[in-house]
Amino acid sequence: MKITRVKIGEIKHRPLMQGVELFFTESENEFISANCFVGTNGSGKSQFLETIAEIFLYLDRELRTINKAKKENPDFVFEIDYYLILDKKRIYVCVSQPTYKSSDLIVDIRDNEGNLIEIDNIEREIYLPKKIIGYTSGENETLSTPFLSYYDEYASYTADRAFKALNVPDYNPRLYFMDYNTNLGIAISNLIFEEFDGLKQLKSELKIDSIRSFQIIIQTQQTASPKAKSVSGETGVVLTPELKQWKEELIRCATHVSYDKNHEKYTLDFFVNKATKDALKHYFKTAFNFYTVLYKFELLNNLIIDKRTRENIEKDRKSRRLVKKMPEVPDKDKVLNYSELKLKLTNGEIVDYLSLSDGEHQFINIFGTLLMTNDDNSIFLLDEPETHFNPIWRRLFISNLKEITKERNQDLYITSHSPFIVSDVQRDNVYIFERISKNAINIKPPIVETFGSSFTNILKMVFSMDETISKEGSDFIDDLLKSDSIPDIEKGMEQIGESSKLMTIYRRLEMLKKNS
Repeated sequence: MKITRVKIGEIKHRPLMQGVELFFTESENEFISANCFVGTNGSGKSQFLETIAEIFLYLDRELRTINKAKKENPDFVFEIDYYLILDKKRIYVCVSQPTYKSSDLIVDIRDNEGNLIEIDNIEREIYLPKKIIGYTSGENETLSTPFLSYYDEYASYTADRAFKALNVPDYNPRLYFMDYNTNLGIAISNLIFEEFDGLKQLKSELKIDSIRSFQIIIQTQQTASPKAKSVSGETGVVLTPELKQWKEELIRCATHVSYDKNHEKYTLDFFVNKATKDALKHYFKTAFNFYTVLYKFELLNNLIIDKRTRENIEKDRKSRRLVKKMPEVPDKDKVLNYSELKLKLTNGEIVDYLSLSDGEHQFINIFGTLLMTNDDNSIFLLDEPETHFNPIWRRLFISNLKEITKERNQDLYITSHSPFIVSDVQRDNVYIFERISKNAINIKPPIVETFGSSFTNILKMVFSMDETISKEGSDFIDDLLKSDSIPDIEKGMEQIGESSKLMTIYRRLEMLKKNS
């Protein structure tokens, strides 16, 4: 899977992206070649990631065959070219939305020799990316908007199927959004299934030996749940047949089960040993399947929110007035809630997962997501994923990424301000974003090779920083260089750490002494 070109035409709700066209270098590497977007805050990096997600959200709505979306005209025009690997062959897909009419969508699919592949409307869905995974570490969360809209659609479909007893199939979502709230599900899924060799590196970095225990609470008759009766006569949060089946399978795997009839509440305690792992693997097969089951339960938390509130937020999103999230549901009212995740560390200590630092949570969230999302033809859109990392982990980010994604046919886009990241990415995969006016940006390649380049060169290329010393320190040194006082310079030199400017100050001092 590889996007080779994106061109954005008129886009009324995001004028900064209007006219942007980027070509992406194809790679023959056996791992993902990260496409790295760098630049100052407000230069459009995150908006470009969001636009990619929005394109695939629109295409999914237009082309999917289950839960067909109501036909809506797009609010921007675009072209996107990419290829997929199907049956070990490259298939090239060119999609064009030349006008604001959905009926004008053009999907051109060709084989490796350039021959047109004739398909009907039902088949077109298989030529979309298998999964689009978004991640952001920030509170602004611009990137989340398309994913949240997708979640709302899927949650509403699931609720309708259950409440109205509709005889229509379920489906696995195409868009997944990972943020701080997905931490626990990703940690549990990876540490239970331990499918991939790359997990050893993650556990080693975090000094984790194993998962000790965790708790899952599932309830459908909480105080805040809907009161209307379903077709079957049930009230509260009504579960679909597959959700009921998964609940029963989780109950069978649990070490201990508590049941509260008044709230239809199951508290499932899992003390993790070989039998627990074998049972969960028997029913749920893979880490991603298990995570998807938990995720589908979590989506039902939206049903606890007042229906009018949900509708107003969805309306605001569609009108582009606000980047708005659903209100946070209190833990006591959630359909599914995690707690009591205990880990055994390599030193034998038992700790609560929540006691780990934000950086440690972010580490397992990002790399755990990459590990378990091993489907070919998937895309990762990561917005500043290394924000909470210490310098060692930032330095290892691309190395860890390559180790995890060996021999995968996937694509990845990352925004970053970190010279650690840029220094591990080839020049052809680095894009410098620069804002040139209120509604216009310029995107350019680095002027020299970035791979293995010094941080000084990278900071100068990307941020036009001639100084790599902090402002206070730099001003202090400049004052010393202007000073005519030998005692002041000697005293000042004692306060300065190792610096390339020390020699300049020393020469200044020697000159003053010579002339005194």
